[in-house]
Amino acid sequence: MRKRRLFTRICLGLLAGLLVCAGGIFAKEEPVTIKVLQYAPEMTEAMHDMAREYHKQFPDVNLEFTILQTDYFPVLKARLNSGDLPDVFMTGAYNDNVTYQDYCYDLTKTPLIKNVETSALTGVKLNGKVLGFPLIMQSYSFIYNKKLFKDAGVTKLPRTLSEYKAVCEKLKSKGITPFGTGYREWWVLEQTMTNLFGQVRGNYTTLFKNLNSGKQKFSQLKEAQSIFDWIDLTIKYGENKPLETDFNAQCALIANGKVAMIHQGSWAEGTIRGINPNADIGFLLVSADQNPDRAGLMVDSNITYRVCKQSKKLKAVLHWLNWLATSDYGKRFVPEKTNQISTLKGAPFPKAQLAEDTANYIKQKVKTYPWLKGYWPDGCEMQLPTVLQAYVAGSKNQQQAAKEWDQIWMKCVRASQ
Repeated sequence: MRKRRLFTRICLGLLAGLLVCAGGIFAKEEPVTIKVLQYAPEMTEAMHDMAREYHKQFPDVNLEFTILQTDYFPVLKARLNSGDLPDVFMTGAYNDNVTYQDYCYDLTKTPLIKNVETSALTGVKLNGKVLGFPLIMQSYSFIYNKKLFKDAGVTKLPRTLSEYKAVCEKLKSKGITPFGTGYREWWVLEQTMTNLFGQVRGNYTTLFKNLNSGKQKFSQLKEAQSIFDWIDLTIKYGENKPLETDFNAQCALIANGKVAMIHQGSWAEGTIRGINPNADIGFLLVSADQNPDRAGLMVDSNITYRVCKQSKKLKAVLHWLNWLATSDYGKRFVPEKTNQISTLKGAPFPKAQLAEDTANYIKQKVKTYPWLKGYWPDGCEMQLPTVLQAYVAGSKNQQQAAKEWDQIWMKCVRASQ
């Protein structure tokens, strides 16, 4: 009897041990919320769709997106400095590797990087390390409404400033407003600057070394100076009150046939089609000088997700990004949800006119230019175009704006040293 009780105790003990072990293996994990801070509000619905899909597949994980635009970088820096760190945050590429390197988890040896096209990794590498996940291959230039061009009898697409002016006169003669400006938002002017500045010639490393040392001045570069002529053109032939028109208004104007052109990127197509699914649009080429052979399109991977290495949810974050880079949904996300070109190997091509135009231009071997704003000193991306808003308002002339550019440039250089 005593042996039987002893045997029963041993069995119960073993069973309890097994249950404890089983609990350790099969116990439900605590819910995890991955906090993502990013810009690109045009991607808001796409990000929410991704969050729903990921939660459906992994119920214990929530993706929480905070999406800003105009004040994004001040908010990001304030949060990083205060210790209120997001698990993932969005930046540009190139020089942002240096600016945010103390916060970036090294993705070099993670499986997800093997699924990214090699060419897209150029902008996220620093000292041999991959410090970000390049999300989208974007293109940028003037977007035009094909129907309005046809209505005005425009058969030859413009490439130079004088050719654009001639097209504007044709459009105007038919009662069509040529441009929707969008200058209420500094980043629209910043993209316009980059489209022209990106055509600067010479060795980029040498150029930025000279600019940062003061040997050369940003304002004296012909490609930078050309921005004033293009702004003057868009204001002369644009809608009234250019400083009151933002990105959404731009997209609505061209979608509804109220203007013939806007200066925007491939990311605008989703917003345009949300307003008018039948909009017939395309990209125009732009030359920073009067040489049509140098007219081109900005094409680069600039939008970058950075994994915060101080995050306490690294395992969950890396699992999400690996899913985004390898799953069927992940490969379809950029082309189908944002109508843009994915950086992932094996991803389908978007059924989007601007993406198709980009691919066709590349096949035709027209010039493509990198997102050179990525080499600007930290702080210039927002401050340089803000000066242009004052120029648009008439409170600064060209000489005053150019002088302030150079002051801002050197101030940002000193702040980053």
